Amino acid sequence: MGALSINDLNGPRSRVSDQESSEKDRKKAEEALLDSRQQLYQAQKMEALGTLVAGVAHEINNPLGLIIYNIPLFKKVWNDILPLMEEHAKRDPDRKYGGLTFDFLHENFNGLLSDVDMAANRVAKIVTDLKNFARQSNVLNKRVMQINTAVENAVRLAKTTVRKSGVDLAVRLGENLPSFQGDLQSIEQIVLNLVINSIQAIDHSRGKVEIVTGFQKDDGHLYLLVKDNGRGVSQSIADKIFDPFVTDKLAQGGTGLGLSVTYSLVNAHDGKISFESHEGAGATFRVTFPTIMRRKAAKILVVDDDVSIRRFLTEALVKDQPYLVDEASNGIEACIKLGTYRPDLLILDMFMPEMDGLEVCRTIRAEPKLSRMKVIITTGFPNHPKVKEVVSLGFADIYRKPYDLSEFLKIVGNILSQP
Repeated sequence: MGALSINDLNGPRSRVSDQESSEKDRKKAEEALLDSRQQLYQAQKMEALGTLVAGVAHEINNPLGLIIYNIPLFKKVWNDILPLMEEHAKRDPDRKYGGLTFDFLHENFNGLLSDVDMAANRVAKIVTDLKNFARQSNVLNKRVMQINTAVENAVRLAKTTVRKSGVDLAVRLGENLPSFQGDLQSIEQIVLNLVINSIQAIDHSRGKVEIVTGFQKDDGHLYLLVKDNGRGVSQSIADKIFDPFVTDKLAQGGTGLGLSVTYSLVNAHDGKISFESHEGAGATFRVTFPTIMRRKAAKILVVDDDVSIRRFLTEALVKDQPYLVDEASNGIEACIKLGTYRPDLLILDMFMPEMDGLEVCRTIRAEPKLSRMKVIITTGFPNHPKVKEVVSLGFADIYRKPYDLSEFLKIVGNILSQP
């Protein structure tokens, strides 16, 4: 059988004209530039606001503390003088205090003080949020972490809120996700803020919120999605939803700072946050984070007709390293992927139905664009004539099954480290 070319396998649909390809690249570059400018503008705006907010929060905090401290004292004074006022009211029933009758004060004064106390504590919460907002641009306690850990912790923290709201919360966590540098508490806060934001946007009895995590192989970023079936984001605030004090949830106790804090936390992790929404049809917030060494992360294609072996190798490869791993179930599928995908390492089973490892190696040799690809041939029959023919084609890295995982991972690391 003669060597097949990648174009033979991909067929005419993969032959995009140079002009169309160039136009797509130009549009993609323009979109990336616009997105970059918007992100920079928002980051600069948040930095300036953070400086202003820190000063305002400090100035409000001291007099506010005095109000909150004195309210319980006023309540005690009122309760102590109430018997005297009752006696005085019997002698002079028409006497007014601050323009108010004794009967009105007797019935409402404690309630008035409680309202002041509630309002002061609401302002205190806003001040706390302001201080948190001002601090978010400098997250120092970053460690290697898993995003799923933060999601699971945040879900536990949100359990009471979710239960009281009656909303159905679903969580779908991606498997074998790479690590990233993050502050666990801050990432938990991001998830919690987005979940609470979604719950507050739901004003019907069939509320659903979904949390999804996963990995984008094309750019090496983790993603976090928080979806809801609420009323959506109003068009009147859509372009400034991440600004402080912008909210359509005042009735639910929203301060308009949750998404601002979330934006700052995401930005502090070199991440991005965006949303899609239609009024009355819910919203989806998307957060992405760069993984460790994403620019240096090696791309690996695992080709084996045994699904259990593919899963076994994929899980092992991504467990402790930021490898970007893809899979193919046979030689034909592998060659189709190689038409557009350029892995740094191909882990190739020798004996597969339809198209075996030898034919894949012949196809690779026939394509100049694939000449630098590194290949590990895996087989239980290293002395088979086909294996010897593969070696004669220049593919000398042969690994004999069954797998010794630690040994195999060392071999993978050594091959990838070679120039």
